[in-house]
Amino acid sequence: MKNKIRKVYKSKDFRLLAESKNYVLGHEFEYCYLYKKMTGHSIYLGDCYGDPSFGLIDKNENWALVLAHPAYLWTPSHIFNLNEGQSSAARQLNFPFTARQIGNFEVEILDDPWSDNPGIHNLNAQTGVIQRIRDFKRLESPYDDNTEIEW
Repeated sequence: MKNKIRKVYKSKDFRLLAESKNYVLGHEFEYCYLYKKMTGHSIYLGDCYGDPSFGLIDKNENWALVLAHPAYLWTPSHIFNLNEGQSSAARQLNFPFTARQIGNFEVEILDDPWSDNPGIHNLNAQTGVIQRIRDFKRLESPYDDNTEIEW
């Protein structure tokens, strides 16, 4: 898929998800972009259902992750839709809420903590392969985008 390039970072509707030395990750409504500071352009990552909930840029800037439905992983050579090509419903992300980097190319994702089947998934950011690694206790509190969860 050829990247769509547009200037969006300065749009009043652009919402910041994450920022690093050379990149800004964000969205304009349901459309997700990675902004290259040096060139002044954005790479279109994909669109999602509703606004994204979280973004993460690798500490070495080798990849970026947008959590939404679907979730997107950017690498310099590929953009992965993390909900496509899942062979098992047990491994598919539903509504990922937050993530944390645990290695250079390894990420843990907390998926849908308010659902009947919340879980933690491991993502290999080099290959785009995702696996459910453990269950998570369902949150009983009402949904809130700003909820801080200990996990």
